[in-house]
Amino acid sequence: METNNVERRIMPVADIELRIVGDKDKPIITGYAAKYNKNSLDMGFIERITAGAFDDAIVKSDVRALKNHDPNLLLGRNTNGTLRLKSDSIGLGFEIDAPNTTTGKDTVEEIRRGDITGCSFAFTVDKEEWKERSDGSFERTIIRVANLFDVGPVTYPAYPDTAVAIRSMDNFKKNTDGLTEKEKQEKQKERERQRRYQRGYDELGRELDRLERLKLADV
Repeated sequence: METNNVERRIMPVADIELRIVGDKDKPIITGYAAKYNKNSLDMGFIERITAGAFDDAIVKSDVRALKNHDPNLLLGRNTNGTLRLKSDSIGLGFEIDAPNTTTGKDTVEEIRRGDITGCSFAFTVDKEEWKERSDGSFERTIIRVANLFDVGPVTYPAYPDTAVAIRSMDNFKKNTDGLTEKEKQEKQKERERQRRYQRGYDELGRELDRLERLKLADV
């Protein structure tokens, strides 16, 4: 795991939608670990995740469902189908087939009782964008997540680990210190242009991949 760059975020309770579905013998823990295009709480900066930011990560990452980010409290894994992830118009959704273990049974009961109300995820960022807001605060937009390491319920929705993001924000500040407001605006416009170009390339790549899969399916 890329421990130096791993970040963790906690979903606000109002946005979690953490619940238990399925029958008593095969309970499923389901919810959203992240929601797109929503401003975060003030973490020293405001953060938002663009729609589709997890699309690539959930395909290539070996993701565990963990309770409290603890590898000893394993609930599922996407590579064996006991954890299912989706990136839709709302955000990063998940379903966990709760295991018939002490951890699984306890977690299901704690969610049902309302003892556990938090949800969290661990990730690294591949592409981001910073800007200074009109009130002097800073806003971070996560455009693409590089790797997703784990998702799952947490007992205490603690303050998120923002050390990596703070370093990134400090670098942004260094690159814009001493610039006039016009120069800052020009830099921002250039970043937005690059972002549009990259998005176009990404969409083209996905379309080519889709056509290639169709071609192989017809063979």
